[in-house]
Amino acid sequence: MRLLIDAGNTRTKWAWCPAQPSDDASWEINALDNTQWLQGGKAAQRLQQAVAEAEHISLSLVAGPQWLQPLSALTPRLQCIQPPATALGLHNAYHRPAQLGSDRWCSLVAVWRQYGQSALIATAGTALTLDALVVSDAAAKFIGGTIQPGLRLMWQSLQQGAAQLDYAYPAAPSPAPGFALDSQQAMWLGCLQALAASVASQFERLQALGDCHPLLVLSGGDAQLLHAYLPQALAVQAIIVDNLVLKGLAYLAEEIDQ
Repeated sequence: MRLLIDAGNTRTKWAWCPAQPSDDASWEINALDNTQWLQGGKAAQRLQQAVAEAEHISLSLVAGPQWLQPLSALTPRLQCIQPPATALGLHNAYHRPAQLGSDRWCSLVAVWRQYGQSALIATAGTALTLDALVVSDAAAKFIGGTIQPGLRLMWQSLQQGAAQLDYAYPAAPSPAPGFALDSQQAMWLGCLQALAASVASQFERLQALGDCHPLLVLSGGDAQLLHAYLPQALAVQAIIVDNLVLKGLAYLAEEIDQ
């Protein structure tokens, strides 16, 4: 059995590799905060048990080397994904391919294998990453992307940098009107509009590449919120796809296990 682990900046997701990665019904996703993983507890023990049982382990690690501390006895069963120049027919155009985050690479692989067409992949998590995938004549290429603070990081920067904007992060936010009528709502609207504007700008840039007719794929914990604030013409064509990193790990595992 192959265990797939997505150790992100804030949370860790894991699952057993299914026979058909594109079939959402075949996935059973487990998740825990990285603080839970490092401090132990029941959620961490379940993952530890899965690690002990796994014949092979595929890990996308962006949480930093401290995430590996609970795995004191690393074995050859563990494979940490390092983005190559090319895999599964997808070319990585980064000057130094391995510098690309493994989470971004796995998401690109998942979209390429599942949809087989050009796409802008917007992952709204701790950071907002926007990655451009161009498919032409059955050849796929990651042509670059952007990284910026995600919603909560934007909020925290305003809290910390402006003395009179120390408002609590909304526990159950509702869509704000076009013009906010109090400062907390103004912060919320400003942060989300900034993220949505970045998505719209990059999507327009990708569309301008000749015959490119891209998908807009949203993923990450804030994908639904981001979708609600996109321009209407863009929102209607966007698709939300969960667990792209784990799916990419599964597709990469198919090549490894052949």
